[in-house]
Amino acid sequence: MTLEVQFLSMLASVGTGLWFGASFDTYKRFVGGSKRFRWTLLINDILFWLLQALVFFYVLFQVNQGEIRFYLFLALILGYSIYRALLERIYLKILNWVIRFVKQTIHILVQTTKVLIINPIKWLLKVTVALSMIVLTTIWRILHILLQVLLFPFRWLIQKFVQAFGNPLDRVVAKLVNWKRKIINLWNKVRNKFR
Repeated sequence: MTLEVQFLSMLASVGTGLWFGASFDTYKRFVGGSKRFRWTLLINDILFWLLQALVFFYVLFQVNQGEIRFYLFLALILGYSIYRALLERIYLKILNWVIRFVKQTIHILVQTTKVLIINPIKWLLKVTVALSMIVLTTIWRILHILLQVLLFPFRWLIQKFVQAFGNPLDRVVAKLVNWKRKIINLWNKVRNKFR
């Protein structure tokens, strides 16, 4: 490895150390500082560090075809230390600002969608349902009146028939009640025999 490649490898390792610090703070910010053990947190941590290792080795591969030297790990630690000492507060302020900005933007988009799309659709649905109910009620009332007018002669004939000959349904109902009593009595006799 030439001196220029070694120098670029060290700079890339320092840059990757800065990246590690920033990405670790971002990861902590989104995952949270829970002190309880959770399997999902363990899996997330393993995946996070695997991704960081892949980033480091990808950067090295781009700079020096993947040659690993001890001083590159020292440069990585140096970059991480520089981030912690000089850039951490600035980065966290920027990260919190970006998160607040994204949250507010999403909130504004949701409220705008609600006001411009969802509320008008709800209003249109309410108006459509109300108009449909008015139309259906009106049609039902018209049909009801027509049925009463059309059935009036038949009702009048039935009333005259009942006045003249009595209600034929009374006899049918009386027969049904009589049969019901007979069935109940028969059931009670059968049940008493098998006790």
